Amino acid sequence: MGAKEVVSVDIDQFSIKCVQQLWIRENKPKNWKIITGSVLDKNFIKSLGQFDVVYSWGVLHHTGDMYRAFGNVINLVKNNGLMFLAIYNKCHGKNAILAGSSRFWLRVKRKYNNSGNIGKKIIEFLYYVYFFLGFFILLKNPFKYIKNYGERGMSFYYDIIDWLGGYPYEFATGDELINYFSKKSFLTKKVKFTDNTGCNELLFLKK
Repeated sequence: MGAKEVVSVDIDQFSIKCVQQLWIRENKPKNWKIITGSVLDKNFIKSLGQFDVVYSWGVLHHTGDMYRAFGNVINLVKNNGLMFLAIYNKCHGKNAILAGSSRFWLRVKRKYNNSGNIGKKIIEFLYYVYFFLGFFILLKNPFKYIKNYGERGMSFYYDIIDWLGGYPYEFATGDELINYFSKKSFLTKKVKFTDNTGCNELLFLKK
């Protein structure tokens, strides 16, 4: 899209291989670098330089040290640069009645990841029961939802595994995120908040 340089970073080799396939599909552009490394490695992050746009969508809450990751990522953004973030919302109180609280899902995810194959299948089955009950209580059609799920580019089944297996798992309210980044010289330009366990989406400008 006209960028002089694009740098993709991940610590997971499966993710790196996926990006490499996209790179091949785009005819191996020379200005697109794919690098393996950890966002928690401050020296590694500094070695990447600074960028006009930094995009991290639903990633930093799975590092095991989200605020340390934030502290490293902000160094990648140039002055007057943009940073796009999607971070799991801290769901509690009345919003957690149907969705489940963030702390509840933290326990479920920890249990799922520490279980064997049979234990995982049992938890997946219980999630299906939870999912269908929720839709019936809300008088919605779960089968229509599942049928149209492919529009996201993901299968319903593997997205459940992605959700249950997404551990480490951290979360923050939209206000907590704005408060943190405003103290780091970032202006909030645009937000899309959720009241459930999905992601708060934020666009920041570095002053």
